[in-house]
Amino acid sequence: MDYREFSRKELMEILDIIQSCVKSNSESDIIDIASRVRNFMGADNGICALGDASTGRLVRIISLNYPAEWAGIYMGEELYKTDPVIKFNYEFYKTHYWSEAEKIFNGKPYADLMNRAAEFGLKYGVASGVNGSGYRGSIFSFSRRSTGFDGHEKKFLDILTPHIHQALVRVDGKAAKASSGLSEREKEVLAWMKEGKTNWEISAILNISERTVKFHVHNIETKLNAVNKAHAIAIAMNNGLVL
Repeated sequence: MDYREFSRKELMEILDIIQSCVKSNSESDIIDIASRVRNFMGADNGICALGDASTGRLVRIISLNYPAEWAGIYMGEELYKTDPVIKFNYEFYKTHYWSEAEKIFNGKPYADLMNRAAEFGLKYGVASGVNGSGYRGSIFSFSRRSTGFDGHEKKFLDILTPHIHQALVRVDGKAAKASSGLSEREKEVLAWMKEGKTNWEISAILNISERTVKFHVHNIETKLNAVNKAHAIAIAMNNGLVL
């Protein structure tokens, strides 16, 4: 990598972001780092995520201004299965323009997905990722509505990707560690909470008292550092505890 093409100001920003990655210990830190990367690149949207390398399913997701409606459609219809950017990332793990992925994965399902994404302003993008331990790999993707990215911005993301990956994995690991203490019964209760069942309904399904269900719900919220049921479900979904 030839750093001479970066200005002194840009190099200072790169070093500062790397330092922030090293010091990061919370999701808010990752959001701050990703936001700085997005601003540097002049992107409209961004996403940082960990996913299942075998399926492309995103597990831990941090979104930066992604259209909420599109995010709902994307996850609800499992569009990661036909997303050329996801496919390219988990096969090659290198910084690339979305257009590069589209050239390789150019079948109708892939083209249809990109056309639908464009309707939400997601037209031009650049992405990168790192092959993580186990089945998880990261993806960092940034997009614009009107103009594409150039080689300068691509190299900027290439430099920072390993550092953002380490920060994201570390923060995700802390969240996973916090959730690892759930008992099998608590996981059952959590699964039914996610389905929208009330405490009474869960008690009937599991053949336990409603008081016992309330006890489990309280423990779940405590172990996940959640403020309420909805927060606990969000944390659990974000960490792959419930599908």
